[in-house]
Amino acid sequence: MAQQRAAKRPPSPPHWTETLPSWIWLLVIASWVLVLYGRVLQAPFVYDDLDQIVRNPNLASWHNVFTRFLAAPVTFSSEFRSAASTGSSYRPLYWLSLALDRHLWGLHPAGFHLTNLFLHALNGALLLHLLRRLRIPSLAAIATTLLWLSLPINSEAVAWISARAYPLCLFFLLLSLIATLRYLDHRRPLTLVATFFSTAAALLSHESGILILPFSALVILLYSRDKLSSLKQPSALIPLGADLGAIAMLFVIRLILGVHSATGASALWSFAPSLWKYLAWTILPLRMSVERSTSTPPNVASLPAILAIAGLLAFIAAIVVLWKRTPTAAAGLAWFLFAVAPFCGLIFLYQGMAERFLYIASVGMTLALISLAANARPPAKAVALSLVALWSVWGIFRLETRLSDWSSPISLYRSSLEATPSSAPLYFNLGFNLREEGSFTEAVDAYQNAIRINPDYQRAYSSLGETYARMGRLYDARLAYQQALNLNPDDAGTTLNLAVLLHQTGKDLEAEPAFRRAIDLAPNDAAAYTDLGVLLYQQGHTDEAAKMFQNAIDRRSTDPTPYFNLAILYQQSGRPDRALALYRKVLELHPNDPEALANIQRLQGSH
Repeated sequence: MAQQRAAKRPPSPPHWTETLPSWIWLLVIASWVLVLYGRVLQAPFVYDDLDQIVRNPNLASWHNVFTRFLAAPVTFSSEFRSAASTGSSYRPLYWLSLALDRHLWGLHPAGFHLTNLFLHALNGALLLHLLRRLRIPSLAAIATTLLWLSLPINSEAVAWISARAYPLCLFFLLLSLIATLRYLDHRRPLTLVATFFSTAAALLSHESGILILPFSALVILLYSRDKLSSLKQPSALIPLGADLGAIAMLFVIRLILGVHSATGASALWSFAPSLWKYLAWTILPLRMSVERSTSTPPNVASLPAILAIAGLLAFIAAIVVLWKRTPTAAAGLAWFLFAVAPFCGLIFLYQGMAERFLYIASVGMTLALISLAANARPPAKAVALSLVALWSVWGIFRLETRLSDWSSPISLYRSSLEATPSSAPLYFNLGFNLREEGSFTEAVDAYQNAIRINPDYQRAYSSLGETYARMGRLYDARLAYQQALNLNPDDAGTTLNLAVLLHQTGKDLEAEPAFRRAIDLAPNDAAAYTDLGVLLYQQGHTDEAAKMFQNAIDRRSTDPTPYFNLAILYQQSGRPDRALALYRKVLELHPNDPEALANIQRLQGSH
C-alpha cells in the first residue's frame, strides 16, 4: 500500500502588525513618547543639573569640553558615603551631548529635555527592530516596546537631564546588538566594524556599556535557538571578539587618562536583597524617589539576606527551566539579572541604589512578562494578558503622577521624601529651593532635618547660615557658619560668608583676617577681593583697597561692582578723570545704572 503524504499546510497569513511599513511604527513610537512625556518639556533644571549644566561654564566652550571631558576623567565625590569613596568617571559622549544642547538651546531646559525624549523614542524604535530581527512575533515585539516606553520606573532616566547617560548608553548597546545580528545574517566584515564602534560608544557614554558581553551572548543564543548548527560555527562568536576589542581599547584609554572607579568593599550580603528591591521597583513602583541611597540594604548576614539569596537561586533556576519552554522569557529575565547585578553591591558604587539604574534592566523584565503572558496556555493566557493590560494602564497612571512631580523641584523632593524619609540630601535640596523662593522658615526646617539625619552634613550647616543671614538672624547665622567651618575649615564660600557677616555686625577686626583667609582658599574669587576692598576703604586704607578692587576686576572683568567701588574711591580721593572712565565702564556692563549716571553728572558738573 502506498504511503500517504501529509498534506502541506498553507502558510498562515501575516498579522496586520507585520504588514504596516516601518515608518508607521516610528511615528507611533514618537507620538507615544510625546504623549507620555510631553509635560517634561516644561520642567526646570533640578538636582545635579545645576552643577553639571547651569553652573558649568565648560559646556559653553568646545575647547573646554575637549580638555575637561574628553582628555581627562571627571572626579566625583559622595555625600552618601565616606570620603574614601571618591573616584572618577570617563563619559565623554555624555558630556558632548550636554555641550551640544548648551550650544543649541542655551540654558533653556526644554531643549535638554527634548533631547532626552528623542533618545527614549530612538531606543524604543531600536528595541522594536531588534526584537523583530530575533523573530519574536510582531505583536509581542510591539507590546514589549510600547510597554517598556511607558514604565514609570524609567521616569527618572528620561525626565532628569543629568541621567541621560543611561538612555545614551542603551542607544549604542542596541545599535551594537543589531549590528551583531546583521553579521550573523550576512557575515559582512563591515557589520563587525559597526559592532566595534557601537560598543565603544556605549562605553564612552556610561560604564554600563560593559553589559554588551552578556547581552550579545543572549542575542546570539536567541538567534540560534532554532539554528543549532549556527552555534557550532566559530564565526557566530566573532561579534563577541569585536565587543572584547572595544572593551580592551577603552580599558587602555581609561588607564592612560588615570580614570579610577570609586573604591570600597563589595557588599555580597546585600546583593540578593538589592536585586529583589530593584525587581519590586520595576513591577510595583508605589513610591518613587530621586535619591535612593538610604534604600541600600545592610551588608550583614541576616535571615532576610539568606531568604533573598534562596530566592535568587530560584530566580536563576527559573531562567534555566524557561529556556527550554519559552526562551524569550528566559532571555528577558537573564537580561534583567545581568543588567541590574552591577548595581546590587557586587561592585562598589559611591551612590548606593538609584531608580535610573533600572533603565537598561527594565527592557528584559518587560520582554519576560509579555512573553510569559503571550505563551501561556488557555485559559491562563486570557487571565495573564488581562493582568498585563491592567498593569500597563496602572503604570501609565503612575508615570503621569510621577512626571507631575518633576514640574517643580520642591514637589519632586517632597514626594521623594515620602519614599525615602531618611535622606539628608533630599532635605538639603528641598531647603535650598525653599530658600530661593523666599520660604525661609520652611527652609530652616528642611536644613535642620538634614542635620538631624547627618550631624556631619557640612553643606547643610553652611546653607542654614545663609538662610539665617537672609532672615536677619545674624547670631544664628554666625553659629551655623562656624559649625560648618569646624567640619571643613577649607570651605572658601563659607569663610567668605562669615567674613561678610562679621563686617556687617561691626566686627572688622575679625572680618579682615576672615576675608584674607577666603582669598587664600580661593585666590580667583573676585567677590572676596571686592568685599575686602570695601572694608579696607572704610578703614581708610585707600591704596590697598584700590589694589583689591583691581584684583577683583582682573579676575572677573564682567562684574560692574568692583569698577563702581574703585570709581567711588577715585572720585572721593580727587581723581575725577579715572573715576569718570570707570563709571563709563560700569554703564557698558550695566546700562542705565542710576548711581553711575548720577555720579557722572556730578563729576561733569564740577568741571
